Amino acid sequence: MRPFLSLLAACTLCAQAAPPDSPDRLQTVEVKSTHHRLVPYKELFYPMAKAVQQGLRGRAVLAVQLRAARAGVRTDDLSVWLEGGGESLPVRAGEHGLYVVPVEDRIAQQDGSFSINKNPRDLRTNLVLIPTLPPDAWTIGEVRSLLRDVRATMEPLVPWHHRLLAWAFTRRLGVSVCSGSPLAQVEVHDGGQVLARFPTSEPARNHANAPVYCHRFTGNENFDPRARLVLPEDAQVLLI
Repeated sequence: MRPFLSLLAACTLCAQAAPPDSPDRLQTVEVKSTHHRLVPYKELFYPMAKAVQQGLRGRAVLAVQLRAARAGVRTDDLSVWLEGGGESLPVRAGEHGLYVVPVEDRIAQQDGSFSINKNPRDLRTNLVLIPTLPPDAWTIGEVRSLLRDVRATMEPLVPWHHRLLAWAFTRRLGVSVCSGSPLAQVEVHDGGQVLARFPTSEPARNHANAPVYCHRFTGNENFDPRARLVLPEDAQVLLI
């Protein structure tokens, strides 16, 4: 059950507003490095990534975050593969070292798993949801829709005896617009009219564990769904 709880905890981490590139079709490669099984794919990552793909309809993807479990563990030389049925497919890191979980039906039919070139005990594994809407596509309606669909998608994936925890956690989720500056602002526009300006003043941390400052939208704001969010130039978006 730990990975499911890790997913809930990891939703408090941030995600860049700019969408990460969708992984191209992965090619089989010959890999000579030592592989260590990290986590199963068919039983865990695949159904979750598939549910996110279907339930969130391209507005977010599921990714794996791997961090050192203790001082002295290197992650700059980390390699990750998706393996199963005699195939070994590389999964490349994107921005901030996140690995987008591919939806590979063929591998899911085999005894597939994620493998790494390090001892799994040296790493902390979290699952994170990365919003993929472009910066100019955010509206109050999109905020409400994404939060509603995240809850509807993720809660059924949690074991029944953790449902109350999942329900309580997802009900507190918001979409936070973040900047590297506590003096930046996110604006709410209706046509040419500025309805509100909110400072990014709430401290948080992004996927690289760097400090950022945010304004959090809960979806309950009293604005028309069509009202548009104008993000700071260096904006990142978190589900927190």
